[in-house]
Amino acid sequence: MNLKKIIYSFFYSLTIPVLSILYAGLIVSTIICMLAGILRTFGFEQIKMSIWSGIDLPVALSIPFAIIVSLFLIIGSLYVKRLINFCISNLKSYI
Repeated sequence: MNLKKIIYSFFYSLTIPVLSILYAGLIVSTIICMLAGILRTFGFEQIKMSIWSGIDLPVALSIPFAIIVSLFLIIGSLYVKRLINFCISNLKSYI
């Protein structure tokens, strides 16, 4: 029984930093996506948005597309945050 606690606490302690980096990356990606949509709409031509290879997104749809992608990223980050809280609570119960 003691070995099981050690193994679970070891894996939870390895999982928490990985999920934290993923959570931070999703939040930063959300911010970058929103900034790219706004900048492209207001004439920053260096930012390219495409749906598929060779199919560019019209400039007028940059902000709605950025909002949709950002929503998906935020939803994913909420689930990752939930996983972090789950791992922390389980780690506290094994310690």
